[in-house]
Amino acid sequence: MSRAGELPADGKSTATTMEDLNLVLGHKTSRSLADSESLASANRSSSSSSMGCRVCRARKVKCDGRPNGCRNCERLQLECVDDDGSKSGSRRGSVPVSLRKIRTYRSCTSCRVSKTKCDGDRPRCSRCSARNLECQYDGGSAPRWARNLSKAPTSGSTEEDLESSLDASSIAGESLRSHSLIQSRENDVATSHRSSTRDTSSINPPIDFSDDTELSIHSWLISPDLPSGNNIRTVVDHYFANIHPLRCFAFVHRPSFARLLDKGFESDDEKALLHIICAQGAKFYALSINLEDQDAKASLIRAAGNSWAQKAEMLVLTNFGKISVQRLMTCILLYDFHFRLGEYTQALMLSGLAVRMAHALQLNVEFSPDILCAEANESSPPAVEKESRRRLMWACYILDAWTGSGVDQLTLLREADIKIQLPCNERNFRLRIPCVTETLGVGHVLQFLPPAIVPRRPAANMGIMAYYIRIVTLWKRVVRYVKHLNTSPPPWLPESDFAALDADLRSWGRHLPEFISYSTDTIYARLESDQLGSLVLLHCTYHHNLLDLYRISMPDLFKLIKPFYFPPNQQEFLQSLQADCFYHAKQISTILAEAVQHGARYLADSLLPCFAYDSSRVMLYYIARLLDLSRPDAETIVVDAINAVESNSKILRTMAALFPLADSLVCEMTGVTFAMSFAANYGNRQRRLKDG
Repeated sequence: MSRAGELPADGKSTATTMEDLNLVLGHKTSRSLADSESLASANRSSSSSSMGCRVCRARKVKCDGRPNGCRNCERLQLECVDDDGSKSGSRRGSVPVSLRKIRTYRSCTSCRVSKTKCDGDRPRCSRCSARNLECQYDGGSAPRWARNLSKAPTSGSTEEDLESSLDASSIAGESLRSHSLIQSRENDVATSHRSSTRDTSSINPPIDFSDDTELSIHSWLISPDLPSGNNIRTVVDHYFANIHPLRCFAFVHRPSFARLLDKGFESDDEKALLHIICAQGAKFYALSINLEDQDAKASLIRAAGNSWAQKAEMLVLTNFGKISVQRLMTCILLYDFHFRLGEYTQALMLSGLAVRMAHALQLNVEFSPDILCAEANESSPPAVEKESRRRLMWACYILDAWTGSGVDQLTLLREADIKIQLPCNERNFRLRIPCVTETLGVGHVLQFLPPAIVPRRPAANMGIMAYYIRIVTLWKRVVRYVKHLNTSPPPWLPESDFAALDADLRSWGRHLPEFISYSTDTIYARLESDQLGSLVLLHCTYHHNLLDLYRISMPDLFKLIKPFYFPPNQQEFLQSLQADCFYHAKQISTILAEAVQHGARYLADSLLPCFAYDSSRVMLYYIARLLDLSRPDAETIVVDAINAVESNSKILRTMAALFPLADSLVCEMTGVTFAMSFAANYGNRQRRLKDG
């Protein structure tokens, strides 16, 4: 099998380029690549500094560079200052004074709350003076960007800024050099959590809403107090549309919660749940806002709801000895909230608290044998509460599975101890319809059920959540297998653990019901029910499971502790595993690319950035080191892979506002993608020159 550097048809120079690329993929930074990146960064910095007026650059918004004043300054009635310091005021001057709007940098607190125009007079504006109101301003008379206009840029400062930015990017790249979901499983998980924890306060500085009137109307998103009226219902709706369908987070019965919202929350447990639901929904409401300044929007997303989540956490931890179903719901959502922010240590501790609460509440067993609630028993909860308890238990199981990552010492829940049926579909849950479903075992139901109440096809009552639980159960077996390769028989044997896992995974995919298969019809059907995000997660997890299993064929990439030795007579089997690993990595990229076309909010699960990153790593490694470039379709495979990796990078940038981790991962991939594109273009040029 030819390696990437062995392409005799293209000459020695192409082979040299591909060998250099192999060094990049082996995490060895070549000097030529670093010089190319530095030159590209310098060119970008130089081009951006010579375009746009000084006002737009200070406000950090895009400028159209129109002569005699840009449109931004014209719209905001500002003096447009050119790069050389001269003012382009002809357009502003052409507007009659009587028609000009009152323009003030800052509105007072009273005017901003009432959403009325403020003239900005100090110490009291005209509206507050006329109504005898207290007039207070946040900050000085002018925002930071206005004060920065007086500071003319110098060549020295530009060069210094460029150098510091390059240093910062290199430091970020080094710190995330081994930040892969797959690779991190080979290390101690606790160490991985510690190294991944980030100081979000330094990443997300406080937002000065008075700097931008466009942002000021959304300042309630970072208020320490919950909003009132329509705003609180808006963020609750965003929670149920975006977080509720994912994984096993659908344990809150929406109609019951809506009724409680109308009635009012009385206990601390109920208030804590309300705060974390609003905190989760606030981020997706901020994501839906249309703002010209994308940097300001990203800062708003990362800050939105954080104060409410802190309040929920305080309510839970102040009296953490008190145990209730609502407190457990809050803990699970707090775990996800911290994980999204990159605060993995807090998420780890909350996962342990949640699992212990579930044990204390005995959620791992059915509340009573009366699954269909046919008996008249006043002490027994209604069907919707029983189903909510099941979903809570499965949510704890999923949480524990991802936290443990195949390490037995960190795994607190065992499948044999969970003696409840799988969740029913969302329709039955919402309409309070009790039903019988299967257990973790395919085709099995609870043993104590009378045959008379078991339907012919219990699986028909299950939805996406049930199948997601089963694929996560298979994933736990996969990572445990990969961690103990030294005790497993060779994978090419029919009776091996590998063959059994491969068969079970393929059986899961083959027997999926049509209503959750990945097809165009299903995509649009799930769009209508706000379940496209859960469908994307389900199928990305499936392909990532197979990628995880087939990584035994790429020991150098995944740093396997004790990899298998494939003898010469098993090289064909090895190559088939490598090709399958590449195929499933490409499928992940395809699914994510299709999902993002419908909106970034459908990439809401915090595991998707890791899936996209691992997908890119496998594709790049395959075409650089494993692909036989003498194949007739080799060029097509390389180009398609590079396009898929670039698509993953764009998707990671899209997800960066929701997940700080995504921003770091895309920085990690940028250098390698650049090298791949250069190698592919160079090889094409060599072929054209030779053919011509």
